[in-house]
Amino acid sequence: MIPTSTVEEQEPGPGCAPKPSKLALLRRSVAEDLRWAWRYLVLGRLAASPFMPRAGRFLLYRSMRLGIRSANIWPRCTIVGRRLSIGPGTFVNQQCFFEAIAPIQIGRACQIGMSVMIVTSHHQLTGGGALGNVTCRPVTIGDRVWIGARALILPGVAIADRVVVAAGAVVSSDLVELGVYAGVPARKIRDL
Repeated sequence: MIPTSTVEEQEPGPGCAPKPSKLALLRRSVAEDLRWAWRYLVLGRLAASPFMPRAGRFLLYRSMRLGIRSANIWPRCTIVGRRLSIGPGTFVNQQCFFEAIAPIQIGRACQIGMSVMIVTSHHQLTGGGALGNVTCRPVTIGDRVWIGARALILPGVAIADRVVVAAGAVVSSDLVELGVYAGVPARKIRDL
């Protein structure tokens, strides 16, 4: 749906470019939808298929200009956005979700458990409990990090090298000390 505020015909002010026509907005919207559909076909269907060999999946990720340098990514992973970087030697288990609207950087030799979710966007709350604009913050994961199954990594989080995140943990703030983190929100439960 095209927002009515961008479609209204108004006279441009001095030095302003004229507002795009309804047809121009429609063309732009269709072109954007086709780009998303193409990325979904390649990343969400072909690369994520259990019938695609890991080497083929790796080549598809590279052809889509993702910064993935590990061929050890299992099927049925979902990648939204273009700003995903995975270091060499990192293992990503099946059904992980990467929302790479802001950069997600995963270091070398990490172990990512099944169904891990890493998100980079959220809505700010405004007065009266209404949702405001979407804001994006990057996620950085160091080298040799182990993230257990179904852990959730929230926007803006940095995880230091060699940290262990337990299964089901919700990481809402930086994990800067070496150790094992668990719970909601994730807290350090043990030294390594």
